[in-house]
Amino acid sequence: MPTPADENALHRLADAARRRRIELDLNKIDVANSAGIAINTYMKIEDGKPLRDVTYGKIERALGWAPGSTREVLRGRQPTVVEHLTDGVVVSPVREEELEADVAQAVTNAAIAVADTLSASDIRKLKQAVIDELRRSGRLPKRDE
Repeated sequence: MPTPADENALHRLADAARRRRIELDLNKIDVANSAGIAINTYMKIEDGKPLRDVTYGKIERALGWAPGSTREVLRGRQPTVVEHLTDGVVVSPVREEELEADVAQAVTNAAIAVADTLSASDIRKLKQAVIDELRRSGRLPKRDE
């Protein structure tokens, strides 16, 4: 039986998957078909039920998330959205927020474009290393701590 923490993580993933599916204007059957899984299996993710890792991987692709994004959401982080463009280029769209977020997203885009095998965790670590370096060099403001 899952612990309350596990259940919270699964519900967080359910919410993220549902929001992404709606953002993509897809119904549950569309996502299930795209992932190559049964609709009942896909419905488990939106119902907050655990799935096998291989199934999470299929759902990540169908929702346009980088590999490992479901594990990131289960850990309390955000999924990394990716888009497949022409000529095999894969990018993660840049959001218009603050400079740090834009730089972090640009690093994500570059990392995915040159090495589509990086996990969401690897991309997050790379983004943080770049942000830290830009702060050290004075290109980004230091955070008040």
